[in-house]
Amino acid sequence: MVVLGHIKEQSRLSLGSYGRPRMTEELKELGLSVGHRRVGRLMRENGIRVERSKKYKVTVECH
Repeated sequence: MVVLGHIKEQSRLSLGSYGRPRMTEELKELGLSVGHRRVGRLMRENGIRVERSKKYKVTVECH
């Protein structure tokens, strides 16, 4: 499946930071006609998940 191959490659290149919306936009830029629901389903079925990083870093020590 061509779309799944592209999803896996883009996920690897983005270091797992692309979710369904951004992944859909990347695939459309590559010239693939694909909808966000299909991208989400393929990602879910193949265990491709977003690796979340910490949103904030604690800079003040609390006592």
